Amino acid sequence: MPKAGARVAAAVAEGPRDQVTDVEIYSQEAGYVVAVAGKYLIQILRDRTTQTTISQVRRALSDLSDRHPTFGYLAILEPDMHLMIPPEIREGVDAYVKRYSSRFTGAAIVFERTGFQGTAVRSVVTAINLASRAKHPTQVFSQLTEAVSWLHRLTPGEYTVARLLQVARQLRAVP
Repeated sequence: MPKAGARVAAAVAEGPRDQVTDVEIYSQEAGYVVAVAGKYLIQILRDRTTQTTISQVRRALSDLSDRHPTFGYLAILEPDMHLMIPPEIREGVDAYVKRYSSRFTGAAIVFERTGFQGTAVRSVVTAINLASRAKHPTQVFSQLTEAVSWLHRLTPGEYTVARLLQVARQLRAVP
């Protein structure tokens, strides 16, 4: 059952009848989406991470931890996202990674650019994991399909790879 403020997204929830179809959207702002689908936190970053983004992620993680002993984390960084993270935002990310690392089955970060920008994203993810002393596996992917397949192997549950991929794509399409 979603906590106050989270809402089930009907458009995203449409799927095969034999699949779990509840997706809770915590935030659907122009710059980001934060949602929970089964045992997965899905975060889509289009512009930049803000304190509000951090707050919504923490709320979603708290809800997930109330329901499941472990869960997966899928972050999709859109190609035009600002990669610079101010210190106060980085501290917020460090804090939730540190708090929930033992509960994450894995964290898949999708950034569909290669070259210098891809290297920069991998460096930031590594720095956050080192600062927070993360214990969970984390990997940066250049393709959503590979990320979802990898994360699903670490986080088996009611969602199939195809359904999780469908939900992630639908959430990406939300304006």
